[in-house]
Amino acid sequence: MKRVVFVRDKTNKHSIRALLAAYEKWFPEKDYYVLTPQDAFEFLKEDDLALFSFLTGTSSAYIDYVTKLKEKLPKINTVCGGAHPSARSEDMLEYFDGVCAGEGEESIKDIIEMAHSGRVEGIITGKKVLNLDEYRVFPRKMVSLGPIEIVRGCPSGCAYCQTPQLFRGRLRHRSIDFIVEEIKFALSRKGFADVRFIAPDASSYQYNKGINLEAIEGLLYNVRSTIGTKGKLFYGTFPSELDPSGVSKELVDLLVKYCDNKQIVLGLQSASYYMQKIMHRRSGLAETEKAIELLLNKNFEIVVDLIFGLPYETEETYEETYKFIEKWKGRVTIHSHPFDPLPGSRWQYEKSTEVPAKLVKAVKSLEGIGRVFGRVIKDKEKVCRI
Repeated sequence: MKRVVFVRDKTNKHSIRALLAAYEKWFPEKDYYVLTPQDAFEFLKEDDLALFSFLTGTSSAYIDYVTKLKEKLPKINTVCGGAHPSARSEDMLEYFDGVCAGEGEESIKDIIEMAHSGRVEGIITGKKVLNLDEYRVFPRKMVSLGPIEIVRGCPSGCAYCQTPQLFRGRLRHRSIDFIVEEIKFALSRKGFADVRFIAPDASSYQYNKGINLEAIEGLLYNVRSTIGTKGKLFYGTFPSELDPSGVSKELVDLLVKYCDNKQIVLGLQSASYYMQKIMHRRSGLAETEKAIELLLNKNFEIVVDLIFGLPYETEETYEETYKFIEKWKGRVTIHSHPFDPLPGSRWQYEKSTEVPAKLVKAVKSLEGIGRVFGRVIKDKEKVCRI
């Protein structure tokens, strides 16, 4: 093996960043390359190791890419990981030499050692549940900054989501001290201005049978103290939305006190109590509307995530979502998503339901007042590019 090449695009940059930091932990003296798919195609040679990470949305594009790459370089060693390969490991072996299933920070060590002694082949699985504090957020050899993952796993286990299957077991959290040290490093690098976090639910930081407001305030206070006027602090907005069940007056007060964001993202997905129950959501319509009121009272802009075309929807359940949209029209913004059966989720084999024309019209009517973005109906012809 001559060179290790990480293939990075705009959809996998956070995953690649974590792998780079882990690679540096295990192999501090070894070099690596990070290239776009287009540049990598021209750069790679027969004996190289090419590493890929992708979601379901870009899986077809990466399969096409590696098929063409192997036509050009038959002996090249290719390994993939990420949410889609973890859920479809056997399928991916038809196209890639090796597949990393699950968390990659420890597995990258095994992959590189296998490559140095020959070729990486088969499915590589992590052997233990990782302590996030053992792995840096940001690599040191190259500037690759971005949101900081503070929580891995999710307390909900929603039927449409891959996260519960990808990160099984208890929630894991990065400690405040570790997070602060990574932020200090980032501040020393030109261009780092905003502190954002990655979490399936921002209110789940140090979650312990309930919302841990003391830990959340400790995090926000220490980060605010660290960045001072050098940067901005964002919490409860992409890529770490809030579950409405975690929103309280006390939490909203913390957001006002420490954070710079004026927008909060709430995950509702459906306004139907029945749908919330079978999806295994922690919160329903009542909790969401309470959260909206609390946040509006503090002048936050609110984005509500809704999924359209969910399995088991009926005329009655869709009507509840329609009424929610009509009630809050002009006061909240809807982020619409078409249902997509994600591999590894409990609903991976379910079919989407038809969205009533009345509901589609209601959502589209929000376009004129700038209160909706996203799609309601899945575009069957849409191809995600890398």
